[in-house]
Amino acid sequence: MPRFTQRIADGWERALDITPLTLIPVLFACLEIDKIQSVLTHDGVYFGLQFGFPHAVGTMWSFVSVPTTGYTVRFGVADRVTPAVLLLVGATAVVKAALAAGYFGSVASYLERGAYDFLTHVRAYFVPFLLLGVLPLLVLLPLAAGVGFRSGGFGGGIAALFVAAIVVFLGVSYLFYATPYLLVLRELGLVAALQESYSLAVRGGPYVSYFLGYVAFTACVSLVASAMVVNIPVVGLLVGIVGGGVLGLALNIATMRFVADIDPESPTLVEWEPSDDDSSHPA
Repeated sequence: MPRFTQRIADGWERALDITPLTLIPVLFACLEIDKIQSVLTHDGVYFGLQFGFPHAVGTMWSFVSVPTTGYTVRFGVADRVTPAVLLLVGATAVVKAALAAGYFGSVASYLERGAYDFLTHVRAYFVPFLLLGVLPLLVLLPLAAGVGFRSGGFGGGIAALFVAAIVVFLGVSYLFYATPYLLVLRELGLVAALQESYSLAVRGGPYVSYFLGYVAFTACVSLVASAMVVNIPVVGLLVGIVGGGVLGLALNIATMRFVADIDPESPTLVEWEPSDDDSSHPA
C-alpha cells in the first residue's frame, strides 16, 4: 500500500494536469462570505490551527483557521430563519450539489479514463449529491435560530452541547468520508454509498490510518496557511484561495485513489508504479 505522503505527492502532480477543476474549490471558498469577512476585518497578528476532513471538496478553508472573538457556535445555518434565508440556503445547496457532482465525477473519470465531461457528471450525480448536501441542513434546521456563546458567558449545558457536537461531527466525518467518492466510483445511490462507507469504516485498518493522516496533514499545513492568509492583507487571502484550491484538488484526487484501492468493488483507476508500493499490489 502506498504511503500517505506518496499519495499526496501523486495527487499534487495529477492536480496540475487538470487545473481547470481547481475552479470548483475556488468557488466553494468564495461562497464562505462570513469567513472571508472575518479574515479581512481581523486586526492584529494571528496564528491558528485547522483540522480538515476528506469528506468534502477541499478548499482553502480546509487549511485556514478563521479568527473569532471568544467562542462562537452557529451550526452553519443562520441566526434567524426567514423565507429569504431559506431560499438562499436552498439555492446555495443546489449550486454546491451541482458543482460537487461535476467535480467528483470528473476526478473519477480522469483517473479511470484520462478524460472527463463536467456537465455529463453533473447530470449523472446531481441528485445523490443534492441529497448528501441537504441531509446536514435538515438535521441542523431546528437549530437554525443559532446556538451561540462567547467566552464570557456560556454555561455548562451549552459547553456540553458544544463538546457533543464536536464528537458527533468527528464520528460522522470518519464513518462516512468515503461516501462522495463511492457515489461516483460505483455509481451508487446515496443510501448504498453511506452503507458501503460505514462498512469500510468499521473494518478500520487503512481506512482509519488514511483519515488520521489526512487530519494531521491539514493541521500541519494550517499552521503556515492560517498565518499567511490572515496576516498578509488581501494578497494572502487571494493566494490562499488559489493555492488552497490546487491543494484541495490534490487531496481529493489522493482520496479518490485511496477509496478505489481499498474498496474491492470500485474500478481500478491508475495503477501504482512498483516503486511507489511496498507490496506486490495496492490493498
